[in-house]
Amino acid sequence: MLATLYQASAQADGRFLSDQELQGLQAYIQSFQARRQAYQILSQKGDALVIAALQQLATTHRQEVKTHSAKCKRDMDYALKEIAKAVLLADEEVFRQGFALWMENITRAVHRGDSAARAYTCLKAEILKTMPAACAALVGPYVDDLITSFSGQ
Repeated sequence: MLATLYQASAQADGRFLSDQELQGLQAYIQSFQARRQAYQILSQKGDALVIAALQQLATTHRQEVKTHSAKCKRDMDYALKEIAKAVLLADEEVFRQGFALWMENITRAVHRGDSAARAYTCLKAEILKTMPAACAALVGPYVDDLITSFSGQ
């Protein structure tokens, strides 16, 4: 959002922004309460969401979780921090081009794409179960981006 606002103001160059140019800012302002709530939930309950997701994954992939749970938890905790920041700032592109691509490359390099996709699918289920619908709707697409990246789709 900040990048969009900065770009619009730079293009204005000595004139007022039009109503059309202000629509993105208006949409952001209207969604700010839900964005803030999603950010707060992820910051306060992110650890519990990750643990619940790993427990869910362990029901079908026990050995894999046992072997890789510490690294997986660390990565998922970091992912939730990046998602929270992207949700708050409404900055999908920075998330996709920066974090999601970086995570995809690392995960593929260690040949854990399928495992990561399963883990983040469990995380998304926990998010949908735990968060209010408006918040989950903001967070879900970021998790979907990661799942898609890990799946190689």
